[in-house]
Amino acid sequence: MNKDFAKGLAAAGIVAGLFLTFQSFGATTKTVVLSDEQQGIMAVRTAKASVVSIVGATTANATVTSPSLTPVDTVAGTGFVVSSSGLIVSNDHVVSDPTLTYNVSLIDGTEYPAKILAMDKYDDIAILKIQADGLTPAALGDSGSLETGQTVFAIGNALGQYQDTVTRGVVSGLNRAVEPPSDTSAPTPRLQDMIQTDAAINPGNSGGPLIDMNGDVIGMDTLIDTGGAGLGFAIPINTIKSVVSQLETYGKVEKAYLGVEFETVDPEIKAAENLTVSNGAFVDQVASGSPAAAAGLQAGDVIVAINHQQLTQENELDTVASQYAPGAQILVTYVRNGQQTDAALVLGVLP
Repeated sequence: MNKDFAKGLAAAGIVAGLFLTFQSFGATTKTVVLSDEQQGIMAVRTAKASVVSIVGATTANATVTSPSLTPVDTVAGTGFVVSSSGLIVSNDHVVSDPTLTYNVSLIDGTEYPAKILAMDKYDDIAILKIQADGLTPAALGDSGSLETGQTVFAIGNALGQYQDTVTRGVVSGLNRAVEPPSDTSAPTPRLQDMIQTDAAINPGNSGGPLIDMNGDVIGMDTLIDTGGAGLGFAIPINTIKSVVSQLETYGKVEKAYLGVEFETVDPEIKAAENLTVSNGAFVDQVASGSPAAAAGLQAGDVIVAINHQQLTQENELDTVASQYAPGAQILVTYVRNGQQTDAALVLGVLP
């Protein structure tokens, strides 16, 4: 066969789907090309083994499928297994009511009471533990390598009634900053660095995995923007891995604290505040006794870089600061009255 023609066939196969190669004794090698649909089915089948349903109710004997549960006294969500010994991650807002008892249901219907080990309301992540061994942990991917247009699947306990519901879409955007709805069931801080997707995310899907065509979890389904159609958002898996790693290493989850309230500079803020810079974080307020206050930052300053990493509308202060742990020494570059200044400070622990 002509080599160029063979290369062309291979390239076409990669576009069409996934190659699976089989070889038996005394037989020639046979390559099977999976269609896009078949590859998606395999990805979902792989990932579903680690997906769990979570129900919180006012009664300790509540079950995931009980018809007696109502929205008045229950909350339903999703999670996924991250260790064979029973660690599960979900959204903070799924398990945030301290008056409820939370149960976890595995894919085979087995139920366990859940203990909440850590809650991170700023990233909307919770880590739970059930007394079970031999579980199938999810394969965790790399959200840092995502591309817009990439195919993804959302899996979750839709409406608290339809377990393991699967929807398909694409990565619609990256590095989104999202203001959650101001209702009691949603997280209140602004969420940073979110993955946007048009895969349908329904109530009850919160905490479920967003997976790629390999079945790897690349995000956690978290919320939707009801102002439009197909506007779903997921927490990047790299953020979740960092939180889980902290818990496993230190037994707790802590976030770095700078101590400023800010607005990301855009053309409107630049004009309104008569700023000399087009990018950065305009400081509205500096908390008393905070690392920022100790370093001399003031309201009206514009932070333009952290450790020489420039701040932009896509690379905001919260996103950059979250790369550092409490106790890290950083260099903050800011502009005051048109003059640029550097200030060294040590990050604290977020109260």
